[in-house]
Amino acid sequence: MTRSETVFRRFALVLLVATGFLAMAGSVLAQRPNYLLFTDPQRRYSVEFPKEWQWLMVSGAGEPLVTFIHPRKEAAVVVERYRMRQPLARDEVTDLFAQIETDVLKENQPRATDVAGKIVTQNGRRIILIDYFRPGLDTRERVRQYSYPVGQDLYRVTCMALSTEFPKYEATFETVASSLKGSSEVVPPPAARK
Repeated sequence: MTRSETVFRRFALVLLVATGFLAMAGSVLAQRPNYLLFTDPQRRYSVEFPKEWQWLMVSGAGEPLVTFIHPRKEAAVVVERYRMRQPLARDEVTDLFAQIETDVLKENQPRATDVAGKIVTQNGRRIILIDYFRPGLDTRERVRQYSYPVGQDLYRVTCMALSTEFPKYEATFETVASSLKGSSEVVPPPAARK
C-alpha cells in the first residue's frame, strides 16, 4: 500500500466517523418520538424524519439536496433549498406565486398529471401545496410538494409514494414537512452555544 492510499483510507475513516457522530448528535435534538433530526451541513435548514428511514445527501452542480427513503422503498421525501434572486415577504406568497411554482413543476416534470396547487397556512407560515401524479417504474406515484418561501430562500419538501400507498404515509409526510426549519431557525450545535 502506498503512502497516498494510507492517507486516503485514514481520511475516509475519519470522515465516516465524523458523519456518524453528526447523525447521532442531530438525533438527540429531534422533538418527536421515533424521529431523528437532519441538519444540512451548512446549517441552511433542518428537518425531522422517521428514525428507521435512511438518508442520502446528493450534491451536484447546484444546491445539495437530501433524500429520506423508507426501508421498503415504498415512500421517499426529498428536501431542497433554492436561493431566490429576490426576497419574498409572507404577504407575497399569493396565488401568482402558487401558479409560478406549479408552472416550474410542470416544466421540470412534463409527464406529471392532475397537478393542483394551492396556498395553505402551516405553523403560521403561508406555503404552496402541490399535489400531482407521475409515472413510476411499475405504477403511478402520487406526489405532494410543500414549497416554503422564507425571505430569499425557497425550501421544497417533495413527498412521494406509490399512489395506492400514499394514504398510509400522508401523516408522516405532513410531520416531516411541518418540522422544516430554515437557516434562521436552526439551533446551533451544543459546542457553539453560549
